[in-house]
Amino acid sequence: MRRLWSYIVLAGTSLVLMGSTFANVFKNSTSNIEFSDGREMVFRISEKDDSELVEKNENGETPAEVISKSMIERLDTLKVSNYEVATESYDTVKVTLKQETSNYNNIQALMTFNGSLAISSKKNDFRVNGDETEKFITGDAYLETENDYPTVNIPVGDHFKEIYDIVKQYKTDADTSAAEASTSGEGDDQQTTYTYFLYLWHDYEDGDTFEQTDSSSEDYDPHVAEKLFMKFDISDLIAKEESEDEELDKLTAFVNIQDANGDGKYEASDVRKAYNTANFYVALINSGALDYKVTFLYSHSVSATSELLVNYDNKLAWSATLRATIICIVMLTLILAFVYGLGSLSTLTVTLGSVYAGVASIILFTAEFNAAGVVALVAVAIASLVSSIIQLTKLKEEAYRGRSLKKANSEAAKKALLPIVDVNVVLIIIGIFAYIFGGALMRTFAIITVIGGLASLILNTLVLRGLMWLATNSTALQGKYQFFGIDNKHVPNVLKEEKQTYFGDYAEKDFTKKKKPVGIIGGLLLVAGIVCLIVFGTINKGVVYNNGGTTLNTEIFIETDTKNTTINEAVVRKILSNTYTYEQDESKATPLSDNIAEILYETREDVGEDVDDVINYTYYTVKLSNELDPSKINAYYVEKDDQGQEIGPRQYSADFGGVSELVTEQFRIEDPDATADMKVVNLVSTQQPEFAPVFWGTIVGIAVSAFYLLLRYRLSRGLTAFIVPAGITTAVAGFFCYTRLAVTNYAAVVLPVIAAFALFVSIIFMNKEREMVLEDKARDNSVENRDKIMVRATALSFTPILWACVLAALIGINFFGFGVATQTWMYVVLVAGVLFTLLMSTTLYGPISQLFYRLFSKVNLDKITSKFKRKKKKVVSAPRSAEPEERTFIGIND
Repeated sequence: MRRLWSYIVLAGTSLVLMGSTFANVFKNSTSNIEFSDGREMVFRISEKDDSELVEKNENGETPAEVISKSMIERLDTLKVSNYEVATESYDTVKVTLKQETSNYNNIQALMTFNGSLAISSKKNDFRVNGDETEKFITGDAYLETENDYPTVNIPVGDHFKEIYDIVKQYKTDADTSAAEASTSGEGDDQQTTYTYFLYLWHDYEDGDTFEQTDSSSEDYDPHVAEKLFMKFDISDLIAKEESEDEELDKLTAFVNIQDANGDGKYEASDVRKAYNTANFYVALINSGALDYKVTFLYSHSVSATSELLVNYDNKLAWSATLRATIICIVMLTLILAFVYGLGSLSTLTVTLGSVYAGVASIILFTAEFNAAGVVALVAVAIASLVSSIIQLTKLKEEAYRGRSLKKANSEAAKKALLPIVDVNVVLIIIGIFAYIFGGALMRTFAIITVIGGLASLILNTLVLRGLMWLATNSTALQGKYQFFGIDNKHVPNVLKEEKQTYFGDYAEKDFTKKKKPVGIIGGLLLVAGIVCLIVFGTINKGVVYNNGGTTLNTEIFIETDTKNTTINEAVVRKILSNTYTYEQDESKATPLSDNIAEILYETREDVGEDVDDVINYTYYTVKLSNELDPSKINAYYVEKDDQGQEIGPRQYSADFGGVSELVTEQFRIEDPDATADMKVVNLVSTQQPEFAPVFWGTIVGIAVSAFYLLLRYRLSRGLTAFIVPAGITTAVAGFFCYTRLAVTNYAAVVLPVIAAFALFVSIIFMNKEREMVLEDKARDNSVENRDKIMVRATALSFTPILWACVLAALIGINFFGFGVATQTWMYVVLVAGVLFTLLMSTTLYGPISQLFYRLFSKVNLDKITSKFKRKKKKVVSAPRSAEPEERTFIGIND
């Protein structure tokens, strides 16, 4: 009884601890713009020489489209996992993203950075990172961790050596005018220390001087001061050169970790902030020049695109994601308790523990929590559930052989060890290749799956075994099989020499009977999917899914540069309420003010070359609730005079500018110094990742996993472990491609999960078939006998496969029904993949594996290898498989 109570207390305590600390762990993670409020930054584009901006270049691209591409590249370099880059008209770009507050200035600087790196001494000896013959930076900067600090490394060459030698000489000559002075002590003990630095500049222009960066100098210019962003102590560089006894080939800068709380301890947020800063420096140094001049206009707060996970009071919000998670846990608990009884408590403990570790890994590796992170947690949960199902199923199988609970659990733990390892190794492999191929968004997916997979491996091989030992060794439960979901009437009494008669509800069913029609249908779906993925991927430049067309948002953008403007929010609303729009029928015209979703107001003060030359800019952005294409909308303007009489109407047809021209003209009438334009915002990059990298990363992950399983389970099974999961993944991806359903690009995030699940199911079957081959006393490796074993193994493995599919599909259905509405398609794809896996794996996996076995059995290996062996006395032996793995890998193959 004590062991039973220990089991309940340990499992219950673990669940309570995880539940009580989950909120704190999650709140310390950083969510991206999907799950947390962010900022929208607006940039204006102009020619570098201040000439008039041409609306389209020779390639037919607007300046905004050209710059947006550069901005996307720079955001990817910063590992920002989700963002929106939108072009307004031809000269305005908007960037929307979520970052820590301290990083917005960095991102703003990176978006406007226009190359021109330079390095100097304090005495204005400059070297510019020009063309190939004058570069002082010889390669890309990169980030490393040294002595637990993020470190920026900048490769340098001969051109750097020139300025380096100059500053070294200043130090040798003790030229204090080239050094920065600092004093310490007081009175007679006061000492002055001189430090010689090399200064790294960005956006350097001829005429910039170090004096302009000194706030105490009469030449001080704040615009120039902002260009100086890194400095290197020459003493450190000399010491490094002497210690390494070779020429200095790189600059190294440590980024300090700031103790924000002042408690002497570094929080996860402190470390994350330091690494973000280091990443910014790397991105800034590696980014080249822009084709145009980019000026920051203003920024404002924006709401999360999906939902808030953490409220403004730093408490978990009652979000759809949280609600779906709680409902999912409850439903899983009920089903597990129904199927596995008390074993469900240990399963729930290790599964939630694995998920908990996955969430904690986001903080550990300073990743952003995003939609891919939710899917990754689902993948970890499925892997842990499948691992537990394997052991609990084997417990039932051993009990139905007549063993006691204690002996049955012991045997189940032994037999389940390797397949549990296989399941979690496969998850880790899939996560690794998602990281390599998937881009910034999949970085979070990869971190969670790798760390969660490791946690699941440890918990299911150690904790699950320990908890189940406590439960099955309890004297109070001996002989009470029903507490573990085992039917007592099917357990034979070995004392009465009863034989096993029950092997499962589906033991006598042949699931492979329909292999031909299912194979034909599956093959057609696969071929159609491949063709459509190639065709649509080529036509749409990698966008294979029908996103319902590019989402267009319409905004009215008003700008004025006068202090005495008459434009204010009341005037804006008046003009829009007097503007009526319609497509064809003028009688159905409605005031434009009915379509207002939000009015944003911003001001910015721009200081010119003269300190007294101050220009005040005022910006209004009117966001409309519905798409309003100005090229298709007619409009008229009606205004009432002081006596209430209508003035107008003034008509503007769509052919001559329509509503866009009307709004622009009316603001000019109201204030000649104001400019206004109605702009359709074209979302350049709204969803990550791209389909192709994730898809190919998934296929490579399947291939590497299949190679691992080939070594574990035999050549024919290993080849099938590639063909079936790869076919299932491709067919599911292709189905949502050629049906042209409006599936967002986020559907690609689920493909690695579908691939991993198909591999999990393959492991369950392969392990069962291998066990049956080893238990075959006749040692008959003939094709006919192997066919029978395959059919039987498929039937016996169907029950755990079925429950694995039920639980995985339940998770998908739950998040589809209760999760975030904008992400439902991900879980539709997941459920489709699970159902397709159930059909294809139970029908085709065994026959395909046997097809390979039949082909390999025809190969006479003795004849092939006889040329390389000395002749030996012929020994008669039992028939054996022609597959080399079974002859080579003793102990791990059949």
